[in-house]
Amino acid sequence: MSEEIVIESRSSQESHVVIGHQMLGKWPWPTWLQQDIPVVVVVDPQVEQYLESLLLTLRTGSRSVTVLSRTITEHDKTLETLAQLYRDFGEHRVTRDTVIIAVGGGVLTDLTGYAAASYLRGLRWIAVPTTLLAQVDAAIGGKVAVNTEFGKNLVGAFHLPEIVAVDTSLLCSLPLREWRAGLGEVIKSALIAGDALYEWVKDNREPLGEITPGWSAIIAETAALKARFVQMDLYEKNERMFLNFGHTVGHALENYFGYGTLSHGEAVGLGSLVALRLSERLFALDHAVRDEVKTWLIRWGLPVKAQPFDPAVLMNIMFQDKKARAFGLQWVLLKDIGRPAVVRNVDKDLVTEAFNVIQENPKD
Repeated sequence: MSEEIVIESRSSQESHVVIGHQMLGKWPWPTWLQQDIPVVVVVDPQVEQYLESLLLTLRTGSRSVTVLSRTITEHDKTLETLAQLYRDFGEHRVTRDTVIIAVGGGVLTDLTGYAAASYLRGLRWIAVPTTLLAQVDAAIGGKVAVNTEFGKNLVGAFHLPEIVAVDTSLLCSLPLREWRAGLGEVIKSALIAGDALYEWVKDNREPLGEITPGWSAIIAETAALKARFVQMDLYEKNERMFLNFGHTVGHALENYFGYGTLSHGEAVGLGSLVALRLSERLFALDHAVRDEVKTWLIRWGLPVKAQPFDPAVLMNIMFQDKKARAFGLQWVLLKDIGRPAVVRNVDKDLVTEAFNVIQENPKD
């Protein structure tokens, strides 16, 4: 049983997000891919065991299928790694009718998607996310990018994958830290959506790392929520901005401590606590919400305090973030559970005070 959501861009390009369990070798490819179109598969070597069923459905007729096995960590999500992928495409004679398939986590789908967006002025691509972070967030919606020394995802594009195949069975062998790397996005989604997703996350006591009925429902609904937001606002002008809850501080923390020190989920979890504190100050949000989120973070083994950091330096990094505008930072805060709001130009003193909720020994 699978669910399919179709995202359509202004140019009428469609992105089909298919969500299911054990569907990878069974789900039929669309008609246009059943032809002998050349395919390049960029795969993380840690998940090559999932390639067999995928390749069986692709190696038909005289189709050319090239497999590029690449280890790409957050530290490697750079212009230099992108240039190497361009060289790979050139060496394997990628043409404008070639389809790129990215099989791996969010870092790999981000970088491969941007390579597809920019090589030969744009190639069709497909995402097969294999981590929790990629399945509930990174691979959905066509935001593809690489990092620079100045910040996360600063060089990028909007380039929808033709298909996103979210197969939850691919998470069965995922290490616990990789599960935790995606939980920040699950928490964010529960807070901005409210309703059933919030209650499912709040009540879930099932073991982390197992594809139980509870986790399957949470993963499917979080992925579907992301797809629905993108469907409403592909280019992040309105509703899609709500998906940045917790990310203003989260991205800055990743940069501050060095990419890979904090997982994305850990950073977004900490960023969410800061955003909730600001929501208490600006919208009188009940502090019980922040207490509840801290309970979730502790339950799943994510930090509720950061290593010591300099608030002034962190603030400066935030102003280099891609979400910053000429008028300053845009924050996504909560008026209430399920009621996100975009707020501009929050007073810096309020932000510094809010940092205290994630500082071990905050200065007065």
